[in-house]
Amino acid sequence: MRTKTIWRVRDCWVASFDILGFKNLVNIDSSSFKAQLVQGDYEQTLEHLEKSAESYTPEDLSYFWLSDTFVIFTNDYQGRSYSLIEGASKHFIEKCLYSSIPIRGAISVGSLSTSDDNRSVMGKAFIDAFVTCEDQDWLGLLLTAQAISKARSLGLEPARHDFVTSPNIPMRKCAVSDVMAYRFQNGSDSFSSPLIPCLESMKQQAGAKHEHKYQRTVDFIKAHYHRI
Repeated sequence: MRTKTIWRVRDCWVASFDILGFKNLVNIDSSSFKAQLVQGDYEQTLEHLEKSAESYTPEDLSYFWLSDTFVIFTNDYQGRSYSLIEGASKHFIEKCLYSSIPIRGAISVGSLSTSDDNRSVMGKAFIDAFVTCEDQDWLGLLLTAQAISKARSLGLEPARHDFVTSPNIPMRKCAVSDVMAYRFQNGSDSFSSPLIPCLESMKQQAGAKHEHKYQRTVDFIKAHYHRI
């Protein structure tokens, strides 16, 4: 007998990620599904959180994955949850790029409905994060206007967490002035960004049609990466 799905409605932080060139990650001939590396990178992200965040527990972050979309969400929209999801999202996108998985993401906040098994999500926060993520024409991580406003209302300034405003964030329809982008610094300052060689290598394999996405990411990192 089919059991009835129980839905939970909450206000929380949501991060949506999209894999670029998803079809190219699926090798039908050898039955190899390289996109599964994304889940491995997520699990390593959780291991990183367990070591770096004293108050972190595995129940603090949940995820949902369907096709080329990967979603991370929190239990609530408090300041602690913001710190967890922005830290996890930065670590996650970097792990994916180091694994040569082309990915982009966006973090929002608001109402979210999740099924009791966390296999289905819907709601304004997810749509906002999803649309903003898909609107990017590069490999970046953004905070939406809602996320920026909520973080600041909690006394948390995204600029102190390596997010910057810039007229050079490549958006298709969304207003550049409404978002902030992660500059991939993450506390490093004594050497050049180690991500650049990875992005350059991925660009060479992307082909002429898509190489601009990687070049824009490289140019942005170089422009905003602070080196002592």
